[in-house]
Formats: sequence, structure tokens, C-alpha cells
Amino acid sequence: MISQNLFRVFLFFSLSLSLTAQPKLPKEPNLPNVVGSEKKEDRDARGDTKEQKTVVQNLTLCDGRTVRGEGSVLTEGIQFTHIREGIEYKKKLKMEEIESIRIETWELKQKKEEKKGISFEAMPKKIRIRARSGESYYKESGLADLKLLNLEIKNNNGTATLYSYWIDLRYPNGTWFSGLPAIKNDGLVRDDCLKDVVRLIEWE
Repeated sequence: MISQNLFRVFLFFSLSLSLTAQPKLPKEPNLPNVVGSEKKEDRDARGDTKEQKTVVQNLTLCDGRTVRGEGSVLTEGIQFTHIREGIEYKKKLKMEEIESIRIETWELKQKKEEKKGISFEAMPKKIRIRARSGESYYKESGLADLKLLNLEIKNNNGTATLYSYWIDLRYPNGTWFSGLPAIKNDGLVRDDCLKDVVRLIEWE
């Protein structure tokens, strides 16, 4: 009887040892949080983050002031659609082929109702692209490239960001917060602009 009890104790002890001695299977590692990396790869795949280069540019503001300095542009150039003699063409110019871009008109797009009036975003609408060959092209759909809407320029004074668009507020009586005259046409398109806004971009 005692020997049977000892045998059972021994068997239990042996089984316990064998169970505890078995190596544990490794758990699958938790994947690190790589959301930022994925976004960067997506941006690269989409082509949003493209090679940039620094060029000398002259910016002319709406009140005639000029600012000269270094700025970066996307090296793939500009693609646009233009009409010549009633025929619509698709055109692509490399940045080194472009001499200047002048904004001819801005379109005011309603944003939202405010306490004192209605806010509008004045975005470039009609632009003139002048090539170094002397040809000029007119584009009606404005500036899609953010680097042409937000222009960073660096010179001896430091670094500044200038804009080719602005936000304005129209009061109920038809006047504007910017002090610009009332728009006479119903299309909310104006050829005048806020004094601090960039009208002309020239590259050397």
C-alpha cells in the first residue's frame, strides 16, 4: 500500500517535471506601430513627396512690392489644359522651361456663415504661364500645386511664407473685410487682390 502511494507520488512528480520542463512555444511578436512609416511609403507611392530643388525667384505682390530670394519648386513641372484658336490642348512644361506665372483673376468660393457675414476663399482662377521660349499660355483652372499657393522664400532678411490666395469676409451690406471694392459681377470673380497676396512669380 505504501509502495503504491509512493509510486503515485513519484509518477505525479515526474509528470509535473516533464510538464514544467517542456519549452514554451514563443508567442507571435506584436507588430510595431508603423503608421507613420506606412503613410510615408504611401506618399512616395502616390508621388506626393517628390524631388525638390532650390531656385531664385522674384515675387511681385498685388500692391507692386517685390521680394527676391531662394525658393523650392517641384521638379516635375506643370501640366495644364489651354485653348488655342478654339482647340483644347494638354500641355506639360518643365520648371526650367517656365519664366513666370501671373495670376489674372481670383474666384471667391463661399466657406461658411460667420457672425458678422459670410467668409470666402479667394483662389487663383485664370493664370498666365509664360515660357522661356516667349510663348504664353492661359489656364482657367487656377493653381493646384500647393507650392504655388504657399510660397516660401529665403533671403538675407530670413525666411518668409507668402500666399497667392486669401480669406475674406463679406458683410451683409456687401462690403469686404479686406477693404477691396464690391464685386460687380455675379460670378464672384475679381481681378483685383489683397495687397499682401502674390500676383506674379518669376524664376531666374
